[in-house]
Amino acid sequence: MLWLDGSPVRFVNAAKNPFHEDWLPCRLKVKMSKPANKFSLRKFPYPYQSMFAICSDVDHAVSLPAYLEFMKFLNTAKDTVYGRGIDLEISNSFWFYNGEMDDQLSYFEGLSNKETAFAPVCRELWQSGHMDTSHTYGNFNTGGFERKFAEQSLETLARHSARIPVWVNHGNDLNHQKVGNYPDFHGAKPQTPAYHLDLLRESGTRFFWAGRTTHVAGQDAAFSVGNQLQQRLQKLALKTKYRKIQRPLPDPPNRLLISTEVEDGSHILEFQRFISRFGEVKNTDFHDLALQLTEANLSALVKSQGFMLLYTHMNENLPENEPFPEAVLRGFQRLQAYAQQQDLLVTTSSRLLGYADLIQHLTWMEEVDSDLTRLHLKRDDHRTLTPADLLGLCIYCDKPEQIRLVLADQELNFQINPPDKKGVGSISIPWTSLEYPL
Repeated sequence: MLWLDGSPVRFVNAAKNPFHEDWLPCRLKVKMSKPANKFSLRKFPYPYQSMFAICSDVDHAVSLPAYLEFMKFLNTAKDTVYGRGIDLEISNSFWFYNGEMDDQLSYFEGLSNKETAFAPVCRELWQSGHMDTSHTYGNFNTGGFERKFAEQSLETLARHSARIPVWVNHGNDLNHQKVGNYPDFHGAKPQTPAYHLDLLRESGTRFFWAGRTTHVAGQDAAFSVGNQLQQRLQKLALKTKYRKIQRPLPDPPNRLLISTEVEDGSHILEFQRFISRFGEVKNTDFHDLALQLTEANLSALVKSQGFMLLYTHMNENLPENEPFPEAVLRGFQRLQAYAQQQDLLVTTSSRLLGYADLIQHLTWMEEVDSDLTRLHLKRDDHRTLTPADLLGLCIYCDKPEQIRLVLADQELNFQINPPDKKGVGSISIPWTSLEYPL
């Protein structure tokens, strides 16, 4: 295939072989001279070795002041009642409703449309990206969820130009809004009063947690002895201890994202969350973070060169007006150290999932013109690609000064990186941090 000016074109699928050890194959071979450059996709934004997010469920948050103080501790370097903030990028979740009418945080009072003091906080954090997860529409553990609650919730988001990319199931067998292929999950069943997946998808939600938790530290991981051992132990448990369990189970291939067909005939992108390596964690509350943010877990993640979304209820049993227990504080400081060493890229749930999805589907077309190569970027699933989607994208190359990155006929700005730990140079579209607004 030739461009109109006669220059040759090569199609390359970055998702087929995303690692540097083997250069990317051509999807369509064209007779041409040997290119002056070699390219392959770096798995993570330069210079990081892995990606990490805390994916927390909002139920049993102790109070709005504690929620805000904790978010300030996580996302700024300001002084807080919990100590100096760790200045990372960590998101949180929310409810619209609380059907049990107990003392929990929700956007509306009970099942009404009357706003609470939490509502303006939600609107601020929706816009900044620090509240990116719907822990369903709310607490309906006594039953009673209907499609009208989804309609009011999503109309509220639309009115405030907000998009929530991540959905996390919540609740017992009476909470039928859940999405997935299980008897009490009605969110994707068109014949039920609780069906709402069509509305949710139209609103911009893309990533779904149906209940899969894993004990493997790092998904979509490169080979490491520890990770492989953990995968084998988990597969053994699936065949024995969990063989008759009728609920979402860990993904045997250890993928982060799993395309799942649901009852309305559509597909959802399921993701799984890490809970612990050896079953140490019982309640997944604030105090159990001391057992999750350990040196063993974080170092195993870095060695695995994988993605991790940590499953927790970090606002549950959170101290309100006193410092953290020492073990929990050390865990957060440890996470901060790994981020400052640029081993772990710590970010929000939606940004991690969006980046992981991008590198699975990114393709490019090489346009070679003398010593200059233009890489025309696109997705292989025909989803629209925007410059914002490409933040952090990193491509190994021999001669970065001879490359141009192009999206929809527009050249993109990029930075040239020195060699990383593999000793290979690269170019990348800079990863920019979110600005915390409160």
